[in-house]
Amino acid sequence: MILYLICFLCFIFFPVLSIFVSLFCYIIDKNRKGIFYSILIGLTLGIISYYFIPPIDYDLFRHHLVVEEFNGLNFKNFFLIAKNIDLEFIPKIYSYFISILGNNDLLQFFIVSLGYTILFYMLYDYRKQSCINNGLFIFITIFIIFGFNALYFISGLYCYIAMIIFSFGIYNEYIKCNNKIVSYILYILVLFIHNSLFFAFAIYLFYKLFKNKLNYKNIFICLLCLFFLNYFVGFLNSIINLEIINKLNETYNHYLIRNDYMKKFYSGIIFFIEISKLLMILICIFLQKEKNKFSGVNGYIILLSICTILMIPKSIVMIRFIMIIQFLGIIPIFDYFSKVNKNKILLLIIIIFLDLIYIGFFYRSFRNENFGGLLDKKLIENVFSIFRK
Repeated sequence: MILYLICFLCFIFFPVLSIFVSLFCYIIDKNRKGIFYSILIGLTLGIISYYFIPPIDYDLFRHHLVVEEFNGLNFKNFFLIAKNIDLEFIPKIYSYFISILGNNDLLQFFIVSLGYTILFYMLYDYRKQSCINNGLFIFITIFIIFGFNALYFISGLYCYIAMIIFSFGIYNEYIKCNNKIVSYILYILVLFIHNSLFFAFAIYLFYKLFKNKLNYKNIFICLLCLFFLNYFVGFLNSIINLEIINKLNETYNHYLIRNDYMKKFYSGIIFFIEISKLLMILICIFLQKEKNKFSGVNGYIILLSICTILMIPKSIVMIRFIMIIQFLGIIPIFDYFSKVNKNKILLLIIIIFLDLIYIGFFYRSFRNENFGGLLDKKLIENVFSIFRK
């Protein structure tokens, strides 16, 4: 209770600087519910994102333009516009809500706060089920968090929050084993936040048909269905004139056919970082000795990883898949260090090595993007306040 009070008071009086206190308590306090610390950390990172000034080529800049388009609209006029909105209608409703509040920067504040709160909660919650000491927890947290580029999250808000919510749905269904209806609702919800999650959801449906277990036959059937998915959607589009079918066809062509984005993405170190995440998590799964290690969350990660590897040459969906695998990767990583006795030191050295690369790339990307110039100077001026923009 004392730690809660210290963190809360630090957040009230020193909201930005309080993240160090919150992180410290988050690491050492293993016996309480981590949702409180997770919320404070998420809010602090949300405050930092609030002062982010998006360049014109960032998705966030375009999201702000959408908010400005809704400024001054009453609900009746918005409803008339909303009738023509495509399947991704949740971001439009959210943008309208932000326009009512009259501050564009709250757009990223709420989403970044929610996203990081969920991520840190998943880390903390599963740690309680594993015999992981504080040192290991720090390195693994760095592996997960620093491997997740904050600039990408702030820019591509809706895509990343959709991936986080989808990952939390998987976590809730297979690990928490809480009301599965909540997970099913989350799976459907993310499809209306960002269309790219349709592919991860389709693979999830295949996995459910396999009764949450993997074998070579099931993997082959899944890959075969994904290969013919384009022909199936195209066929439906030719005989059924429905908006949802047209949108699915457009989504498939945009994410699985186009490859201009990949030319920008695959630049040396970035390629290495993304693939290293995938391989590290797979290593932690395959080195486990449990008979059911290819079922549950692990089975879904393996199936998603196979699809990811096949999509390397041409698809931006690969990025989405790797991020989902990374969010869910806390489970096999924690399981490995809590249950496997061999090769722990070697794997820990590899994780520390990757941590250093992630931190270096994190710093380099901030420097190259002139991150300091992308933050409103009032963040520094108001470091002891919250919102005085």
